[in-house]
Amino acid sequence: MALAGAVAGTGMYALTQVSAWWLYVPVFAWCGLGLGLGWTFSSVATQQVVAPARAGEASGVLLTFLVTLGAIALAGTAAAISAMTPERPPEEAYDAILRLGGVVILATAVVVMAVRHRLVVLGRIPPLSMRTGDDAGRKPGPRP
Repeated sequence: MALAGAVAGTGMYALTQVSAWWLYVPVFAWCGLGLGLGWTFSSVATQQVVAPARAGEASGVLLTFLVTLGAIALAGTAAAISAMTPERPPEEAYDAILRLGGVVILATAVVVMAVRHRLVVLGRIPPLSMRTGDDAGRKPGPRP
């Protein structure tokens, strides 16, 4: 999920650097890839940590959280752009918001990856390449 955040953050920041019209499509695709992977990975991670009997509840709570967070971010962005536009052109306001959002998402992703690495080094959590004891003998496939 942190890597997905890094992809989305670099895409948002890169949107502020693009000047040729034909470059917007691949940069938007890069940003969308990161955001889509983050959404998907959060759903998968949620389903892995809850009991199967409560999977529907967990999915609903996650969806509510993500949609609400998106609405708050959209409202905050609109307010920030409205506050900036009397002093500067709208394009500069858009770029400033995208730069800030991209840097915040990218920095958060880096912090999450660093903390996870530190926890692995301390032995508090297993590395991603290791499987847990109860999963080791199980064949890949749907959960029972």
